Amino acid sequence: MERTDQIAVSGGSITATSETNPPSNPIELDEHKTTDAFPMSDEDVAFLQSLDADPKPITLEFTHSGNVRLSAAQHVGVVTTPSGLQIQVTPKETITNLLWALQFAFDIDAQTIDASTTLAPARTFIDALGALYASALEKVLHQGLHRDYVRRQETAQRVRGRINLTKQLQRSSPVPTDFEIEYDAHTADTVLNQGILTATRRLVALVEDTDIADRLDYQRNRLRQHVSETLVTATELDQVDLTRLNQHYETALSLARIVLSEEFFEDISPGHRQSFALFLNMNSVFEAMVERAFREASHRVDEGWHVEGQASIPNLIEGPHSVSMTPDVVISDSTGMYRLVGDAKWKTGSTSSGDVYQLTSYILALDVPGVIVYPEQTSWTDSRSVVDDSYSLRSVTLPTATSAATYADYRENLVDAAENALRTCCNL
Repeated sequence: MERTDQIAVSGGSITATSETNPPSNPIELDEHKTTDAFPMSDEDVAFLQSLDADPKPITLEFTHSGNVRLSAAQHVGVVTTPSGLQIQVTPKETITNLLWALQFAFDIDAQTIDASTTLAPARTFIDALGALYASALEKVLHQGLHRDYVRRQETAQRVRGRINLTKQLQRSSPVPTDFEIEYDAHTADTVLNQGILTATRRLVALVEDTDIADRLDYQRNRLRQHVSETLVTATELDQVDLTRLNQHYETALSLARIVLSEEFFEDISPGHRQSFALFLNMNSVFEAMVERAFREASHRVDEGWHVEGQASIPNLIEGPHSVSMTPDVVISDSTGMYRLVGDAKWKTGSTSSGDVYQLTSYILALDVPGVIVYPEQTSWTDSRSVVDDSYSLRSVTLPTATSAATYADYRENLVDAAENALRTCCNL
């Protein structure tokens, strides 16, 4: 899920303060909901306001008495403020199982997660992330740790590789019996595996579910048999490129980059915490879900059909007022002819005029029918309009809150809904 935005902000070690007096700790805040007002310290307020995203993952509203109400929009995740208050934002209204939603968005096969875990559905963001990471890591361990050549420098009694003349001449002994050597070792102790191990260790400390923590700890011990516990930063991991030889790391690496996007606290004992925040933009997650659902649905309709996500399409406007046009889904057939354009909107309520205007521009640019896709919500009825007396414009939902018994059923429901929308929009 490369497009999934994450926010990570870290602060220094702090001591709990009595200025923040929440109704509970942690606060479980449903997406699009608002808390009751409560006192919050200036330091906590400043930290929450510093979260760099548009829109803000958590919005603060101040009352006349100086208390604060918290509300969440399209981000889900967890934040710990300098006073030690933890806020968990979950999308309970539109996605009942965050683990399955992230699994579908990250495109992890059902048998991978079902075979490698027997965990109950995760209830918190960190638990969901931890369970998903454990499944991705199990795939890495099953297929084998990738080895690569790494430059080593050491002192040895026998020459291996080449002698480091600079260090050799700096030795104080007039008749050296050891040699300063450099050589390339073929090893699993690489930056890639060290980063995976670093992320695993941090998730062990963060997850609340004991089954998930135990599984991650077991995987960490397996990694430690071949990989040193060298701390790796997100910047170092961003420089790692995947090849056909280590492509099975793709999902684990994407998740590890999210976890390592900031230094998480090492000591979570009372009185010595570190402020941090980690959020995912659910709009980006939903875009990935919609793209995958329509990709699988299009293959059911015709194996030759192709789905392009975040496609760049011709602009209707020439000149300084032109804007980039990148719909979330563009479907074309085996001849290259466009068949459908779609846009994903992570929101509840009725279709907005802005959503309609945006999709209408895509429809007219490609001369095809279009569909706006929303997450599942109560009191919803699919609707249809006509653009320019020629092209169908529909608004539909994907069953993101379905009460499926298994992930396989959850995935099937999503693809079935996308296939139904595709066939209806294209009159198939």
